Amino acid sequence: METNSEEKLSVIELLKQATKLLLCNINIFLFLCLCSLPLFCFLIFFELSLQTTVGYASQFLFKLLTLGEGLPENDLIIISKKNNDLIPWLIQTSLLYFFPYTFLDLLTTTTIVAASSIVYTSEEEPLGILHLVRRSFKICQNRVGGCLITSLYVLLWSTSVFVFFFLFFFLQFLSGSTNYLYVTYLSREYERFHYQRFHYQRTGLFDVVVVLTLLFQCTFLIILTAKFSKWSAGWNMGLVVSVLEDDEDGQGIYGSDALSLSAWYRRGHEKRDLWLMLLFLVFALVMRMPCLYSKCSESSSGNGVFYTGLYVGLICVGNVLKWVTCLACYHDCKTRVLRKKRDVEQAKPLGT
Repeated sequence: METNSEEKLSVIELLKQATKLLLCNINIFLFLCLCSLPLFCFLIFFELSLQTTVGYASQFLFKLLTLGEGLPENDLIIISKKNNDLIPWLIQTSLLYFFPYTFLDLLTTTTIVAASSIVYTSEEEPLGILHLVRRSFKICQNRVGGCLITSLYVLLWSTSVFVFFFLFFFLQFLSGSTNYLYVTYLSREYERFHYQRFHYQRTGLFDVVVVLTLLFQCTFLIILTAKFSKWSAGWNMGLVVSVLEDDEDGQGIYGSDALSLSAWYRRGHEKRDLWLMLLFLVFALVMRMPCLYSKCSESSSGNGVFYTGLYVGLICVGNVLKWVTCLACYHDCKTRVLRKKRDVEQAKPLGT
């Protein structure tokens, strides 16, 4: 499976390599599907909780935005009730994410990377599933501790970025609501003295504020999404390094050392890796949007659970493809780094 091409692989070529690895050996595909089964079962429950949390949050924010100034007593009761419903669901979803989800995702990722690497670097005929299971579990047993440390580093950084995202857009929402109320107040004051020109003044002032706010938010969202995708590429390769790399003493490389080595391997490949991670990020969001929009968690007929299970299955397949692609990216980057290092060492005697 390894390539000898002098040119670095593009996003499409990496995806082709990952797809070929999964489809050319039915044993690896079945094994990775079985490894993803616990994560799949848990994600159905987690996604239903996430849908409910997002639903309560959107209703609460919508009420705050549309009620305006001078809130009636009934509307205050509605907002208070939504807030009381939102907080327990937000706590539950956060706890589910930080412990069961993170742990299951780590075990699944470690197994996917270990098994895929065995097949990717093997020159033998298609490996039997029992042989693949034994070798994969042996790698996971030796590296799961180091991978856990690297995963905690990644969790710390990714959670910090997410909290920053949340706080930024929540503050932008509050400022947008304040701007709306302020513009409405100015428009009403203007109406008292210039009734005939009120509509023009209010519409023009309000539109300018809304358009400028939306442009700023969209621009900043694009920049943050690009940065997050770029960082995600480094974090993911750091996990791959923790599974596969050894230091000089034969011990695993993990934590900050794994992330530093990942950054060294990825030097010169940042743009490609950004687009690769952005592709999988958009895929995960697109899969979730229909159920979030249609509120599948509120369905009483059972269709909501069915549709949630359907898109969770697609997300799990995408997760397998993502990590196999990250593995192909890792081998591509490492091969080129080692080739450059070898060329430099061979050129030294010629220059002396």
